[in-house]
Amino acid sequence: MDIQLKILRFNPERDKQPYFQDFNVKNVSDDWRLLDVLHEIKGNYDGSLTFRRSCAHGICGSDGMKVNGKNKLACALLLKDINTKKNNSHRAAAVIADH
Repeated sequence: MDIQLKILRFNPERDKQPYFQDFNVKNVSDDWRLLDVLHEIKGNYDGSLTFRRSCAHGICGSDGMKVNGKNKLACALLLKDINTKKNNSHRAAAVIADH
């Protein structure tokens, strides 16, 4: 399936204020973790994407982030468990803020 992520971005060396950037990620599975999708974006869509992670097993908490307004661990959150809303022909997915 293809998904769209809306990620809050901010680079203090370049940006005056945070902004949202949409990423349309292709060929993901609903059993992927959100962390897997973030790695996919960083590796294949935008290498400047920055996020924290350490153990990737739900123990350390370093990849904690707000997803649709709630605190979640990206390593423990499966795509199928993210509540989304339909938006025209796109599947809207998580709003992620990395700060």
